Amino acid sequence: QSQVVSATVNLATEMAVVWAVPEDRAVQDWKLQLGEKLASQLTTCGYKSSQRDSSKVSSQNVFERKMGEKLQNLKQSGRELAVSWALCAVCLLGHISHLFGVNAPLMHMFHSTGFHLSLSIFTFIGPGRRLIVDGLKSLFKGSPNMNTLVGLGALSSFAVSSVAAFIPKLGWKTFFEEPIMLIAFVLLGKNLEQRAKLKAASDMTGLLNILPSKARLMVDNDAEQSSFTEVPCGTLAVGDYILVLPGDRIPADGLVKAGRSTVDESSLTGEPMPVTKIAGAEVSAGSINLNGKLTVEVRRPGGETVMSDILHLVEEAQTREAPVQRLADKVAGNFTYGVMALSSATFMFWSIFGSQFVPAAIQQGSAMSLALQLSCSVLVIACPCALGLATPTAVLVGTSLGATRGLLLRGGDVLEKFAEVDAIVFDKTGTLTIGKPVVTKVIASHSEGGVNTKDSWNNEWTEGDILSLAAGVESNTNHPLGKAIMEAAQAANCINMKAKDGSFMEEPGSGAVATIGEKQVSVGTVDWIRRHGVVRDPFPEAESFGQSVAYVAVDGTLAGLICFEDKIREDSHQVISALSKQGISVYMLSGDKESAAMDVASVVGIQLDKVISEVKPHEKKKFISELQKEHKLVAMVGDGINDAAALALADVGIAMGGGVGAATDVSSVV
Repeated sequence: QSQVVSATVNLATEMAVVWAVPEDRAVQDWKLQLGEKLASQLTTCGYKSSQRDSSKVSSQNVFERKMGEKLQNLKQSGRELAVSWALCAVCLLGHISHLFGVNAPLMHMFHSTGFHLSLSIFTFIGPGRRLIVDGLKSLFKGSPNMNTLVGLGALSSFAVSSVAAFIPKLGWKTFFEEPIMLIAFVLLGKNLEQRAKLKAASDMTGLLNILPSKARLMVDNDAEQSSFTEVPCGTLAVGDYILVLPGDRIPADGLVKAGRSTVDESSLTGEPMPVTKIAGAEVSAGSINLNGKLTVEVRRPGGETVMSDILHLVEEAQTREAPVQRLADKVAGNFTYGVMALSSATFMFWSIFGSQFVPAAIQQGSAMSLALQLSCSVLVIACPCALGLATPTAVLVGTSLGATRGLLLRGGDVLEKFAEVDAIVFDKTGTLTIGKPVVTKVIASHSEGGVNTKDSWNNEWTEGDILSLAAGVESNTNHPLGKAIMEAAQAANCINMKAKDGSFMEEPGSGAVATIGEKQVSVGTVDWIRRHGVVRDPFPEAESFGQSVAYVAVDGTLAGLICFEDKIREDSHQVISALSKQGISVYMLSGDKESAAMDVASVVGIQLDKVISEVKPHEKKKFISELQKEHKLVAMVGDGINDAAALALADVGIAMGGGVGAATDVSSVV
């Protein structure tokens, strides 16, 4: 490492000298060669050392830090709330002693003006400081907010009370308790609001946790002889070769250079069927390598993945301020100015004209004292105490009731928006369908006799026989179709068969074979069973039977086939019908192929011209945006990571509870 550092320093020094030379074509070429040499030297450093620079800040670290900051703010808010209510309780203690006529000397101290003055000062420099400073800063910047009203109300009542306390001959009343209690109630409302917002905010670290933290970096880029070393995924560079073993999550976006496997991409695409990957195929970080070893060339540097792209789309959608929100901010500013003007007008009226119009009102004091009290009252009463306290409380109660009925509602505004929705966009897989392959049909092939017939079963295969044999083979694999066969066999109470030890063999993307009893059973594609002795195929139209088909052959004879599809939810048609009757436009987006999308749409009752297939995550987001440009209030229903950006952008995002965490994180309703 010291030699590499030394060589790098020498190269950098040489380049610095060269850059001072007047340029001609030869010098430019020289600089280019030096730059390439330096890059090569640094790259070599990466390959030769098992310690890559892990100081790079990853997206995961950024989002974890943001979530940490939110939690820290909530803790600070909780501390301020506790102190503020403790001060409020002490303040109330004095009033209670006065009310019940307690004559203890200590109790009278709690009710003294000086004691309440000190409590007010402590409130201003303690729990109320952030709130008041924020309100005044906003006022000086020309964009007053609700905190401005709280600050003005608290400070004005404190100022008038201070004048009354220090100049008693004026005969004014003191009300130091007002800022203490005002700030206590406002902080309670803000704390409740913060809790609601934290619950609603998406913690996207869950999405990033899908990515592995380490990758197996190949040292010499030789799939046959290379050794590998584990490095942090964030340090991977374009051109690195990584090894992905069966069961691993792929650590980076790249291109398969060697190997063959099936990859589960459902967490990214939402589609349940695994995809076969061979040399030249693209793979995405976060997808699961099921049953073969892959050598992958990294095509995007560490930390830059399809997953992080989706994450940035979500962030962009979440931070986009709605027009209604901008209007609310503007109204809040105007409201603050209006209250300030009204307070000033109240002071002017009662200090100049009040004694003439209502002389009885100033019998107990001066006109100035009454004018100050009433102008302060306007400021204090206009403070959003009731709104700030009651609304978050009502929202928390309402969302809790929703949760008991199986609905997670992110806030009261969600229900408000939902009443106005006039367009609903459904994802297909996992939303209108159940989201995983199931066996829908088993078709048996009648044997024609001969060497390979099944004499003990009267030369005829039954559906139960086919499921039993296929399940015996598939019990050795973790392929989604294999799991579907196992579940179907268990549901049909088929005979439990076991493959002979050491006889199981699997080829990713093709099929599996094993010996059960004395018979060789192969399950897979038509090409796979032909390689295992099947000559005649009595099902030339098999591909049209279902979304996916697995052939089952026994000792070179086709026993039958098993059809799979992503089953449609039982209530999908009823839901679409109910929405359509209400005049709501219903659309369907799917990453699946067109034929599969159209089949589902025709069954559930969605118009075919409102179905879009083979869409990418950013295209779903774009479609939602286009509907919104047509002045539609859009709800999006989805369940996968590929739906996350669209769910975040939609006016109301609805995630199916069984979906991937990222979808539920960004949705308004789960």
